[in-house]
Amino acid sequence: MRQTVQARTTIAAAPGAVFECLADYKQAEIFIEGLEQLTPLGSQTTGEGARFDAVLDVGVRTLRTTIGISSLEPPHGITWSSAADQGQSLTFELSQGSSGTAVSLTVTYERPGGVAGALLAPFVEHTVQHRATVALERLREHLSPA
Repeated sequence: MRQTVQARTTIAAAPGAVFECLADYKQAEIFIEGLEQLTPLGSQTTGEGARFDAVLDVGVRTLRTTIGISSLEPPHGITWSSAADQGQSLTFELSQGSSGTAVSLTVTYERPGGVAGALLAPFVEHTVQHRATVALERLREHLSPA
């Protein structure tokens, strides 16, 4: 069953600057919580369809997966998705606010199945929510002037 969590923040930077950071795979460790390594798969490193070999620290283990930019709407939004059938996606929506850029992050993921999954679901949701909030805090700290 697909689940979603959301986190929001305001960043004291123009939407274009926030979008550029989110679209730059070299800065992905800022907004992809737990990312340890991101290596391009092929020559395309920008735009919709760019794919990367990723190594993620997911708490109790290290996960190797393929992630990529699955949707792009400069400078209003971008989605990074796992290539796995039941993978996770991070959708960032940007809009100009009175004090900077309003950023909404929606994380979509597959809830664990079965009885064990039902028992773990609250923990998983809490962990995903925490990681989304931390990712936006790091993005804000990186882009907001000192």
